[in-house]
Amino acid sequence: MAAVLVAALFSAGPAAAQSRGDRLTTAEQQCQPGREARAAVAKGTPVPEGAMPLQVPGAVTISPREAHCMIEQMGLGLAVVAAMRTQDKIPGTLVEMPQVAGDSDEIRQAYAKAFQRFTGGEKDTPMLFYCHHDRCQLSVFAVQRAVEAGYRKLYWLREGNSGWVNAGLPLERDLAAKASAEKAQEATRYAQVGVRTCGFDVTDQDFVAIALKSPTDLLLTANLRSAAQQSRNVRTECLKGVREQVAKLDTQSPALAEIDALVARTPEEVDRAYKAARSRVEASPSVHLKAPLDQMFLPALKMALDEARASRSARQMCGSFDRPMPSNQAQWNAAKTGLEEYRTCLDRLESRAESAFTQAAMGHTSGGDFNADEAVALVTGSARYRCSVHAASGCLPDASWDRVAVVATPANIAAFEKARSDRRNRSSDIDTLRAEANNWVDRFNAHLEQQEASRARSSSAGGYNPAPSNSAPPVRRSYSTSAPGMK
Repeated sequence: MAAVLVAALFSAGPAAAQSRGDRLTTAEQQCQPGREARAAVAKGTPVPEGAMPLQVPGAVTISPREAHCMIEQMGLGLAVVAAMRTQDKIPGTLVEMPQVAGDSDEIRQAYAKAFQRFTGGEKDTPMLFYCHHDRCQLSVFAVQRAVEAGYRKLYWLREGNSGWVNAGLPLERDLAAKASAEKAQEATRYAQVGVRTCGFDVTDQDFVAIALKSPTDLLLTANLRSAAQQSRNVRTECLKGVREQVAKLDTQSPALAEIDALVARTPEEVDRAYKAARSRVEASPSVHLKAPLDQMFLPALKMALDEARASRSARQMCGSFDRPMPSNQAQWNAAKTGLEEYRTCLDRLESRAESAFTQAAMGHTSGGDFNADEAVALVTGSARYRCSVHAASGCLPDASWDRVAVVATPANIAAFEKARSDRRNRSSDIDTLRAEANNWVDRFNAHLEQQEASRARSSSAGGYNPAPSNSAPPVRRSYSTSAPGMK
């Protein structure tokens, strides 16, 4: 979400990427500092008794309008200096310099050091001086000290902060109040943008997508309820995020209460939107369903359903390894051979499942652009809207549905669903079959240990019971210390 930003009154703006000299040149071209004073001198404008002269050697006399323009264009690149202590500062004032009267060496040195501190000794640093009004000599002294210190880019606001105010320009304290008001406005604008971002809409296609995944009315009701709950959660979290940001901007913003009201109304509004979408679609389902059914490529659907009917589960393809415990050498040999064949079948099936998973992850499908899942969902989900079932003027023509349903019969769809379930569960089914086979191996090992114990007892009693002449029995390959067997 993009916040609405309020621009600062005085900012370096695009000029920030320029050098200070380039910025000053651009500012002077746009603001024309000194033009008004030069015009007054050319006209011979008289200076009132007690007022400061129109110009000070070494500085450019500028009007409040010109000063405002320079500050706006230069931003922090212009050092604004108040030649007195005052609460009525011009925005951007960098420093106050009250001790400027007099021309002793001590005073000159003091102010040379002061200039050094905030200019870094750069003699081309632009500086703008002002004091109270056009009869205030403090700013004249400050300019003279700067000239004597060797600074070359000096501007003098002869009319002072009084002239600034008379020109209708704001002081720093005015800007502080304005900034507070603007922050409140920013919070309001942020809230307006944020609330729009958190808006939601349930389109007809949204409902159609849910309906096609819901072949029964009971499932449709459940899926709609789930979708509505998800929409409520998403919108509520979005609004809470907006509220948090608004509160950071203005803790007293009226928008906070409005956002709280929107959160409270969200459940009702979301439910209403889903009901409205359902009403629109069910009033004329043919608009959304007829064309996809009429355009469906039936040979591709038939091929997918034929493949589904031929599909088998892992247990159907490999069976189950569960047989009586061998009691002689021939039975043991047969069990060993059967166990190896069973493992080979599961390994081959697992390799196929992994290959199919890899292709699906890479976006490869056997049907090209044809999506069998979507096709079957279209048939099962649209059945309720046939004209023979759905009493609406915009119902789905039976002919459009029957054209596809003759291929996607209930038996074929059931086979397709089973095949899809088998594919989805194949890995876990293989694990189950391996576990069952390994359980048999464990039982056989226990059976063999019992036989060996019985032979040992018979031998100690004087009898004799020969052991099978085969190698160690097959067992679990990955986590047993016995000979190799099932994974």
